[in-house]
Amino acid sequence: MSQRLPALRRTRRKINITSLAGRVLDGVAKVDATVEPYARWWDQWNDEALSQQGPLWVALGDSVTQGIGASHPSRGYAIRTLERMREDTGEPWRLINLSMSGGRFRDVVDHQLPIIDDYRLAPQALSVVIGSNDVIWRRNTRRIVEDAQTMVDALPADALVSTVAGSNRERRRAGVNRVLDTAATAGKVNLFDAWKWPRGQHLWAEDRFHPNDNAYHHLHENLYVAFHSHRILS
Repeated sequence: MSQRLPALRRTRRKINITSLAGRVLDGVAKVDATVEPYARWWDQWNDEALSQQGPLWVALGDSVTQGIGASHPSRGYAIRTLERMREDTGEPWRLINLSMSGGRFRDVVDHQLPIIDDYRLAPQALSVVIGSNDVIWRRNTRRIVEDAQTMVDALPADALVSTVAGSNRERRRAGVNRVLDTAATAGKVNLFDAWKWPRGQHLWAEDRFHPNDNAYHHLHENLYVAFHSHRILS
């Protein structure tokens, strides 16, 4: 088997909301232009991590786990958390980031999780931050909730999954979070809130949608606390 992991990308529509907004809003276009460069950065990172030794953390999700909105992929929450894991435990933790910008629940099930089995990654920690694209851009609440349930059923029991952030799509968000809450109560997943941080203009990237460096610090803190509270880190 090749020692390179698949380059995960979500196919973009020929006409999409981000592109249209980018014609009007310079900030949206600027952040959107980082999507492919950041993905390539993670491709290289993953290839290097695959060849190394040490306990493994696999991160699943969407553009937030890619670090979109940060000044550099390393300024997102993932690398910050990895560096702290190494420092606090004294172990050479590795990170493989299987997220993709625009990712949805079905992408976790159909594209991200299969890589773990196909490449026999056997992670000691598995985190999932996903759902915003389902809640914001899709319309059929029932199907969104069904896809959330499908993802939960596919995840291992020790997966650490974030709730979905608040939005004006409250019915969709509430339906998804009920699925996650029920799964956590049944012991199917471990639940945390990546989005528990103060809202303010100084925490958003130029597109007013993705977190910036300051906000990613809060996401990192929330995830790290969850790693400890669920005893993923000893």
